[in-house]
Amino acid sequence: MYKNTIAILASIIFSLISFSAFAVKVGAIYLDSQGFYGGIQKGIMAAGADEGVELIGNNSQGDVTKESEFIDQLIAAGVEAVVMSPVSVEASVAAVERLNEAGIPVICYNTCLSDADSERLIKALVTTSQFDLGLPIGLLAGEWAIKAEIDLKIGIHNCNVYEACQLRQDGFIAGLEQSGANFEVVNNQEAFAHDKATQIGTDILIANPEINLMWASNEGGTVGAVNAVVAADHVGKTYVMGTDTTSELINMVQQGDILLAVNSQFPQDMGAGAMRYALKAIKGEPIDQYLQLTPTKIFTTLDKFATAQWLIDHADGLP
Repeated sequence: MYKNTIAILASIIFSLISFSAFAVKVGAIYLDSQGFYGGIQKGIMAAGADEGVELIGNNSQGDVTKESEFIDQLIAAGVEAVVMSPVSVEASVAAVERLNEAGIPVICYNTCLSDADSERLIKALVTTSQFDLGLPIGLLAGEWAIKAEIDLKIGIHNCNVYEACQLRQDGFIAGLEQSGANFEVVNNQEAFAHDKATQIGTDILIANPEINLMWASNEGGTVGAVNAVVAADHVGKTYVMGTDTTSELINMVQQGDILLAVNSQFPQDMGAGAMRYALKAIKGEPIDQYLQLTPTKIFTTLDKFATAQWLIDHADGLP
């Protein structure tokens, strides 16, 4: 019996050593540290848990140089696949080519390279329809203005340094046009980090007091727009509609005095989809669908049940 116990323990130890030695290594690159990417990370980790994935992640902070350095680190670490949201459709190509030369498959999420470079270098893209992320919130804004019998004077916080954000803005403008509302974009500036967006938004409202709606194309820009309305003493004069969800933003929507609506992505689904494709690529399994689109959902101040349910479903604060 003693010998049997030793044999069983030895078998378990061997299995653990083998598992550790042959764990799948996957690299993950996040574009910044906003809540959206926390959701992405959670989805990636959840999808990789059953496969015993060793995840090596880092944040490029929207910096092509940091992204390039981290890709070199991933190659040296021997990762078998990389999931990433590239900083630039053009400037990120050289680093992704090094992954390709090393035989490491790349899966994009959220953002990617140009169509031609993606066809050469990327196995799959998991994202939201960026145009459709802006379109319905533009329609909603237009309908709100028509019901309120006002002409919209709009300030925009954009993140158009990323192609995805330009598409969101295009969708937002298209939604406004489809609604039939009278509108004018009075001021449109790059402002997608919380602190910077707060200052820029405050300056916009002080310079353009006629603005009655701010729209932001990402989480940080939305928070900054709300903060700017308070800082510029425009509560009750200027309202905000935005993009993405966090506990902070959902609570602002529930309060309803400034932030009227946000259109949310599902970053955990996006991250999980990217990891599933990465594992397929590692195993040599065919990826029959290059583009996988995840859904969106609008949360408004009028739907208290939906916002309350979001807070229950996301008790950890991650979207």
